[in-house]
This record gives sequence, structure tokens and C-alpha cells, in this order.
Amino acid sequence: MTSLWERVAAGIAIDDAQSSASGHLHVDGSSHAYATLLQQAQQRREHYPQLRNCSVALDCSDLVDFCVSLLAFDGWCSDLWLVTPNLAADEREHQRRQLDCHFFWQYGELVDASSLPIQSAFAMSAAKPATRWWLATSGTSGTPKLIGHTLSGLADKIKTSSFSRGLRWGLVYQPYRFAGLQVMLQALLSGATLVDAQGPEPDQRIDAMLLHQVTALSATPSLWRALLMTGRLTQLELKQLTLGGEIADQGLLDWLRRYFPQAKLLHIYASTEAGVGFTVADGQAGFPASWLDGVAGTAPLALRIDAQQHLLVRPAVVAEAAVVAARTDADGFLDTEDLVRLAGERVLFLGRAGGVINVGGNKVHPEQVEQVILAVPGILQARVYGKRSSMVGQLVAADVVAVDPLQQAALQLAVMKQCLQQLARYQIPVKLNWVASIPAGDAGKMNRH
Repeated sequence: MTSLWERVAAGIAIDDAQSSASGHLHVDGSSHAYATLLQQAQQRREHYPQLRNCSVALDCSDLVDFCVSLLAFDGWCSDLWLVTPNLAADEREHQRRQLDCHFFWQYGELVDASSLPIQSAFAMSAAKPATRWWLATSGTSGTPKLIGHTLSGLADKIKTSSFSRGLRWGLVYQPYRFAGLQVMLQALLSGATLVDAQGPEPDQRIDAMLLHQVTALSATPSLWRALLMTGRLTQLELKQLTLGGEIADQGLLDWLRRYFPQAKLLHIYASTEAGVGFTVADGQAGFPASWLDGVAGTAPLALRIDAQQHLLVRPAVVAEAAVVAARTDADGFLDTEDLVRLAGERVLFLGRAGGVINVGGNKVHPEQVEQVILAVPGILQARVYGKRSSMVGQLVAADVVAVDPLQQAALQLAVMKQCLQQLARYQIPVKLNWVASIPAGDAGKMNRH
């Protein structure tokens, strides 16, 4: 198996042969050439030979250190556990034992934990062919779970070209999560520039991206809306826009196309459990219903809808985890637990199967109601949730953000009219709460707890 170090080095060699500059990582005003990061990674391997074929936890708060660690330890260590910051002590210890983790890389130093007890739930022989990268699910709809991937699975869909090499990616995701890794690997493997834009506030992210002239950005719909609210997003000269992690509604896709008419506009279906599933590039919400036919050459991968309206996918590379195995059938199809519906020649997403609101026995999908609200001109964000009711169990409520707060009264009427026209009575929010913003969680997704 070719390691990350080898693949990035090969890309730099191509750049050198073509007399073009290889990529750089920009962090806090400093610039780091990928060639320099590779040298530091090589030195790290040579300095810590005891890590070969061992399980190592990466607990890095510094993006440069994190990047060097990935380059150093993939293909060298048996397992890399990408530790989620601020993890509760008991859960941290549980995960460490599961992964038979003997070493922690923390704050640029190695901490030996080999004397601590282990559980070895995921242990494998040292002769396995590729390093496993262990990532936690986002936890937005349940308890986070560890999922095992290899570099080949994580980078399976990454394409390189002269266009991709010339991009300057803004990193707004946390790098230890699946979406963040995808952006990092895209930049590293294509030789593109990577800019750390993880500031806590949208304006800080815009500042970092403007400083380093970012031209490509991947974000959840929630993050895209937060960036739009700054009124400064259009100052960027974006050539590629990617949405993922949440439902990409038609209203947001239309807004982004209007603001960046010449850019590539993509929305990606991916998850920590399923890996990268498919990319939609036609500017429409959902994906073509023809992809369900299984006709060779038309669908990016095998897709089905089961009797419960769950989307099933057959990943090219299967992630390692008990939860993945439990949700995979005999034909290799993984139940994504995402609900979908056919709408003419399109398959549209409704939301997570476990996230329904129960109104007197009727199931309401929050994301479906949100899309109806977001279709009203002048609405920027919406979050639908259930309120406890002694009469019917739950009632539907919504937090809503207006583009212009002075138009809330008129928008209140427009939203309710839209809901009356497109939703069943039990789906209609009993209350609209007008708020200044709806913050995203650590993974960039709307928190639905």
C-alpha cells in the first residue's frame, strides 16, 4: 500500500518536473511548503522507531503538527486514532482501550501509555497491509462511534488535475473529522494550497480566506449560511464550492450559483460510516433517480431504497466498525439511515430516520419542514424541532433567521402561507421564533439534540 508520505512526495516530484510550485500550508500567518512538511515527517519517523506497527493517538491542537503526524505515521504505525478534543475522560479511556493504544502524540511530544491496561477490541496482526485511521462520528444525532478507514478508502474519490493543483482550499472543518480530512487530503494529494480558516466566528474565517486568497471551499449548508450572513462571502473569488454533511436544499444551491456563476458547484453525499458516496454537480437538490437503476456507467456507485425509504449504498471501500457491519446486508449494501423520497426524476433527502418528531402518532421530518421554510425568499436559516405536548406528545416549532430582520412581520405571513400550501396540518410549526443566528456544532452541522 502506498503511504500518504509517498503519494504527496510523488506529487511534489511532478510539480518539480513541470517547474511549478508545489503546495503550501498557511496557518496563523506562517507558510509551510509541503516539501518541508515531508522532511519533518521523515525526521519524526527516524526519531521514534518504536512507533512502527504500533497504535498511536494523535491529540494535536496545532494544524502543522497534525499534518506532519499524518505524513509521518501513515504506513508506519498500525493504527492512527484521531482524538476528538474535549472528550470526556471515561470515553477517552474507553476508546484508548478499544484501540489498544500504547502511545499518544500530544503537543508535539510522545507520551508512552504502554503500561496502561488494554482491551484490544479492534486489534489486528502487525502484518496488516495498511494503517487504519480511526475517526469518531459527529454525534449530532447520537453517541459518537469510532469508524476505521484506510488512506485508500479516504482518498478513493480524490482526483488530481491542473485545475485542482491550482486551487487554494480554505479549511473550515476540524481536521480530525471526516470532512476535514477530505479537504486536507484533497489539497495534499493534488498539490493545492491549504489555508487554515477554522476561526471561531464567521468573520474570522472570512478574514483568513481573504488574506490567503482562497479559491475553493467545502462546508456544510449551515456553515455556508453563516458565511453568507457576514455579507463578505462574495469578496472571495471562489472557483469551486462544495456542500456536504447536511441536506443541500435548492434555495441555498440557487443562492450560491447566483453569487458564483462561473464556479464549480458540487454537493457531496458522504459520512464517516459510508465514506465518500457520490458527488452531484448539476446544481439540483438530491440526485438523479436514474442512479437507482443500476445501469453501468450512469451511477457513481450502487444505490437502493428499501421498504422503509432508507437510502442504501454499496461503498467501494468498506469502513471497519461494528456499527457498519450491523447495518450492511448480504449484498454489501449499507443502510445509511437517511430517509429519501422519489420526486419525479429526482431522489430527495428527507432527513435522518432517527430524527423524526412524533405529533400524535404522525411522523414529521424536521429537514423536510426546514426546506419548505427556506424556500421562502428572505429566509436565510431555519431549525425545526419538537416541543413537548401533554396532548399529542410533541408539537413542531422552528427557529428562523431572516436576511433582513426588519421584514420579520411580512416573512411570518409568507412562511405560514408556504407551510399551509405544502405541508400537512401536523407538520406545520405552531410557533416561529425569530433569532439572529443558528450556530453550528463542532462538526459544522446544526445540532439536533
